[in-house]
Amino acid sequence: MAQSTATEAAVESVPRPIDSRPESEVAQEIQNMPPGEADMHDDPDAPNPPPSAAESAEAVGEWRAAKSLLKLRNQVNALAPGRSKASDGTIGDQSHCGGASSTSDHCARIRDGGVGVVAAMDITHDPAGGCDAGAIAASIHAGRDGRVKYIIWNRRIANSSAIGSSQPWAWRPYSGANPHNRHVHISVKPTKPEYDSEAAWSVSVTSTSPTV
Repeated sequence: MAQSTATEAAVESVPRPIDSRPESEVAQEIQNMPPGEADMHDDPDAPNPPPSAAESAEAVGEWRAAKSLLKLRNQVNALAPGRSKASDGTIGDQSHCGGASSTSDHCARIRDGGVGVVAAMDITHDPAGGCDAGAIAASIHAGRDGRVKYIIWNRRIANSSAIGSSQPWAWRPYSGANPHNRHVHISVKPTKPEYDSEAAWSVSVTSTSPTV
């Protein structure tokens, strides 16, 4: 299992052409929904700013997922090898992330040496398959991992920084179109030491941990 996980991580870290979106990487609950109707997982209380003029002018020919999120997914896969991946995904589809104005973390907004980096990941809720998304959310929340920007799960969101009157890591209602009860969403910070850190996550996939 360890050898397979290492191989998977190495393959996933290779940048792909920007117009190539393998089915396994597309955020499933975004795909094929009309623009304006899909929940792009932006934090409604702290939305990303629109791209700067320099960002908009810079051509990004390739994209990849943040290494920290690939590490997280590989750990989850090792803990729950039989889990469903029906709602998994990193990058948004072409209709939602094909333009320079895209602001979601599911779009390759971070520029790293001419490669766009996706800083968001969805992981499917599948308790029957050994993967409880509530346990994932609770364990990451409890660990206060410095790489986390925010977590969304089951109609609630928690940011690692203070948002308005909410303290860091405080859960508050999530008002986006998708209730996030079929997957947990994790966004990481847009700074390289955070988004590309491959340190192990403190994560549980079982409901023996307090769920949220």
